Amino acid sequence: MQNIITNHRSAAIIGFILAMPLALLFPAEVYNIEPLGSFFKGLTTEANGYKLNASGKILILGSLLLLPAGFVINFIPVARDLRAGNPLKTHLVNLILAAALFIFMAVPVFGFIVDQYPCWIGVPNCD
Repeated sequence: MQNIITNHRSAAIIGFILAMPLALLFPAEVYNIEPLGSFFKGLTTEANGYKLNASGKILILGSLLLLPAGFVINFIPVARDLRAGNPLKTHLVNLILAAALFIFMAVPVFGFIVDQYPCWIGVPNCD
């Protein structure tokens, strides 16, 4: 773990590798890319093809939990250099990867908030 914090290249590589499961899962599931789409659909859904089974829930939850881990690993070298007085673009790859991972985390959260906000303020029949 100390090597990840001190070496910006290893942080970028590990953060990129942590983001890859979601990066592969998202287009395969959303755009139904073959052969990955049918493979993931058979692996993650029950016999009816719609309801997620246990392995599908674990796969999706695990890939979503890797996003914050990749963000933190990529942001540590940037924050360390900012505290040391170095310019922001010293580790540009880490900054770009951290920003991309943050966007991948923020968009679903923002979409969920926009979708559920009417229910939170008490609008009837908000589903």
